[in-house]
Amino acid sequence: MLDPEKALRLKGKTMVVPSPHDVARVINEIPVGETRTAADLRRQLADEANAETACPATINKYWKWIAAASDEVDSACSDFAAPWWRVLKDGKLNPSLPGGAEAQEARLLSEGVVLKGRARK
Repeated sequence: MLDPEKALRLKGKTMVVPSPHDVARVINEIPVGETRTAADLRRQLADEANAETACPATINKYWKWIAAASDEVDSACSDFAAPWWRVLKDGKLNPSLPGGAEAQEARLLSEGVVLKGRARK
């Protein structure tokens, strides 16, 4: 349960704090050629936990960890390997992920995803 001030800011009275495995799992569920926003992940994780919201700071932190882990190790060897590039920050590329926005866009383009307002290279 959130205090009234946080509940108002986060738009919910109950909040789930997901595990890294939960975040990796929902990222792994995103099909090739599709994207989700960090807000979409929050909604899905909250719904699964019967909560009104999910902790945005935790999801963003684990998303970055997953991206770094996925890029550093063979995906077959990592419990946290996931197609992190399919997650967008507020519908936009995230420059703080491995390789920056350019690397994220290149991976999306390789899967046939062209973001709104961006030309295919």
